[in-house]
Amino acid sequence: MSISTYNSILFALEIGAFVAICVMIVSFFGMIIQWRTPRRGRHILRLLLSLGIIFGCIVVQQSIFWGMLMPTLREQQIAEHESGRAKQLDESSVLKVGDEAPEFTLTMTDDKEFSMSEARGDVVLINFFATWCGPCRLELPHIQKIWEARKVNPRFRLLVIGREETLETVKLFCEENGFTFPAAPDPDRVVFSMFAHDLIPRTLVISPEGKIIFSQAGFYEPDVEKLEALLDEQLAGLPEEKNEAVAE
Repeated sequence: MSISTYNSILFALEIGAFVAICVMIVSFFGMIIQWRTPRRGRHILRLLLSLGIIFGCIVVQQSIFWGMLMPTLREQQIAEHESGRAKQLDESSVLKVGDEAPEFTLTMTDDKEFSMSEARGDVVLINFFATWCGPCRLELPHIQKIWEARKVNPRFRLLVIGREETLETVKLFCEENGFTFPAAPDPDRVVFSMFAHDLIPRTLVISPEGKIIFSQAGFYEPDVEKLEALLDEQLAGLPEEKNEAVAE
């Protein structure tokens, strides 16, 4: 239902309620004046009928508002929100869905190296965060759950990257929050700049073929379900052993 349609219905209900109020007032005074006459009953009946009409107008207005208008407004708000997020993501991204993921190597908090070239052939989830970022702190527990549920799969790779963070700050942050996922610092934004200009948290999924198949900036909880579904779909089609020709 559109706002204009709702306003037209509301206007008609207001007219009906106004007429009923006028009748109610006239009936009330008529009832008092003619209380000792037989006509008193007619005034009481009109008074009760007017009250019923007013109450009915209120019920109809509330039913239309909550049952028809509000769902429409919610859908419009969601559509506007998604449109704004899509525009923001597009303007802030260097690489987009469908682009080839760049090659990079980072040293993780366990002193091992993560290399995109070595991860070729696997499903790779990359998340950029910062220790001061509020939305990042809301998102990372979900990333931890994703890691715990899929870390046994040898074809799943995850790297959480601290933008403008040092090895020490990333390690301490993970320890304080109980995060066990693979993490690495990107103190000079070298890797982050390959993917985006700004905006964190930022989450990307790289297909076994090395293509970006998921890209999102900011944290919006409904995205987590979509992300998990995509990861499981990608992993379901992969054998446990990586094809060496693809890996090379």
